[in-house]
Amino acid sequence: AGPIVVTPEPGAVVAADNAVISWQPGDQPAGVEIVSYQVIVERENPLRVFSVDLPASTTSVTIPAEFLEPATQYKLEVLAIEASGNQTITEIEFMTM
Repeated sequence: AGPIVVTPEPGAVVAADNAVISWQPGDQPAGVEIVSYQVIVERENPLRVFSVDLPASTTSVTIPAEFLEPATQYKLEVLAIEASGNQTITEIEFMTM
């Protein structure tokens, strides 16, 4: 199962200068070990991508204020990466104010 995004909620409007992404691990079958997460925040037009790789012990990251612009739509992806390299992804969209 993919990570469960806690903040922001899908479709939420967040402050561009204080955006915190947080998640919980999804339920994993026996024998599956999540070793890291990747968080990707993307603006489509013009394309701009923030991406960070994090250890499995991390469940939140603050998006740098320099990356986000007010009144802009973003796509957020949180990937759980398993020891074998398999990935599960959760995707939502949010807007900045």
